[in-house]
Parts: sequence; structure tokens; C-alpha cells
Amino acid sequence: MAEDVRQTARTGRSVMAEEIPHPHDSMVHAVLSDLAEATSFLQRYLPEALSQALNWSTLRLHEGSFVDEDLHRSETDFLYQVEYLGSSTSLWLYILLEHQSSPDRWMRFRLLKYCCRIWDVNLQERPAPRELRPIVPLVFYQGERSWSYAREFADLFAESVRDWPWVPHFSHELIDQSGLAPHEVQGDLKTQLMQLLLLAAYHPSVAWMGQVAELLVSLSSIPSSGGVNYMRVFVRYILSTQKLEAAQTFRDVLRQHAPELGDEVMTYAQELLEKGRLEERVRVIESLLREGLDWAAIERVMGINETQFQALKQQVEGMSE
Repeated sequence: MAEDVRQTARTGRSVMAEEIPHPHDSMVHAVLSDLAEATSFLQRYLPEALSQALNWSTLRLHEGSFVDEDLHRSETDFLYQVEYLGSSTSLWLYILLEHQSSPDRWMRFRLLKYCCRIWDVNLQERPAPRELRPIVPLVFYQGERSWSYAREFADLFAESVRDWPWVPHFSHELIDQSGLAPHEVQGDLKTQLMQLLLLAAYHPSVAWMGQVAELLVSLSSIPSSGGVNYMRVFVRYILSTQKLEAAQTFRDVLRQHAPELGDEVMTYAQELLEKGRLEERVRVIESLLREGLDWAAIERVMGINETQFQALKQQVEGMSE
């Protein structure tokens, strides 16, 4: 661990930069897959009139992503279906999280593509629908610069043709938290933590540590639900997005609120580093096997035989996240 820490300090990378791929995606999925947390989030950011017209007890999450394959590192999406109050008619709520440091003019074009993919799913339903289900798109953004582009799709065309009947017209809701102060973050416990930690990843200078520490202490008193250890989800995200000095400072801040939680942060970091090393060892050996090396050669190169390799794989599989 000491050598890993020194290497991190030299490179300026986060503590767990390589061991945890797609950290934004992992944390956000853990939180917004929880329907109670998703409801809390959506109720705060949808237009009030629409929010009050929906039967939130019917909210359900559709599995899968509609984002372009090459953009999964910079975008995360969630599709929910919910019914109107007093009706079996439903609509879709589509959240697109932009994990980018600056606004993207062409996001509206991609968003329209994603909505068309959702409607493709709609058309495959049985019985076949007579009408398309409406989609309310929400773009969630926390980059370094405030969102500067219009939300109307037609604004991507020359002004002289925007009113043409052949130009598509649609808009999206925007949650721009690029200039948000930590104390302004709203929502239930886990959605607050999610927003604060995303904010801290894009804006390291904001004073996030005390507020996050208080929320983690509150979280630690709530029994785990749904098979997800949210304490570890959030600690893993901090370790994967904050540099060593910030992670150590946060550990000290957390110790002031709850000494045992501060110690847990570093213990968990050591566990993740060890798991990452073992997983890399398994990947190398599996690569050698694919290349056709026999076990006699692998044992000479890697110092491990087939029986030990199977035990190593079981050890990695049994290590907690």
C-alpha cells in the first residue's frame, strides 16, 4: 500500500484510478436504480405541474442503455416508466447524465437519437401500440462551465429555417449544477451524496468534505437494503475520483465525525488495491492461455500452477466490492 500511495502522489492520479473503471457510472447506477431515490430525484427536478400529475407509486426502471457505444465513458442514462394519476396511461422519464467538463452543442442531436431508440422499444411491445408513448428528457450536468446552449432542438438549424414544418421541434429539461454550492444540493440521503460527490469530482475546490462526512455518518446508521452496501459505493467513488491528498484529508474529516468510519476508508482502499492486483494477475494468465501456452510454461513465467490459478480465481470472486 505504501508504494502504491507514493506512486499516486508522484503521478497525481486518484487513489484508485486504474482499479475502478467508469466510477461515475457505477455510483449513479447504484443510487438511481433505487426507485425511492429515483423518485426523490425526479420529483425535485421535473416541472412541478408534471410531477404532481404522476402516480409515483407506479414508477419502474427499464434495464439497458440507449447511449452510443463509444460514449459510455461520458454519458449515463436511465429510462423510467410512470403512469398518470387516475389513469393507466403512462409516459417515459429519460435521464441523461453528461459526465463532461464542458457543455456540448450536439448533445441535443444525440438525445433525439436516443429517444428514437426508446420509441423503437415502444413499437416492439405487445400488443402493438397505436400511439407512441411520450418521453420527457432530462439532462443532468455538473461540468466545470455552466450550460450555455439552448434546449430547443430546432436551434441547431439556421435561424431562417427553424420555423419550417420539416424541422423537428423538441426540447429537454436541464439540471445544470455546474455553479451549485454544496449546501444547495437537495434530495434524499443517497441522492444528496451522489450529487455532492459528482460535484466534488468536477469541482475539487468546493468545500464538500464536511457535508459528505455528516451524510455518511447518517448513512452508516441505516441498515443496508437491496443487497447494496452504499457506504462502500460512495467510499469507492471518493477513492476513484479524488487525489491522494484529498482522500487522506477526507479520511481525517470523517474521523472527526466518526473515528471508525475514517479507518474504514483506508482499510477499504487497501482491499480494493489488493483485489485489483489479483484481478490483473488472473487477466494475464488467461491471456497466456488464450495464446496457447501450456501450464508448464505459465508456471515458469508466473510462478503459479493450474490448481493454484483456480484457487486464485475463487479468491477474487469471493472478495467483496
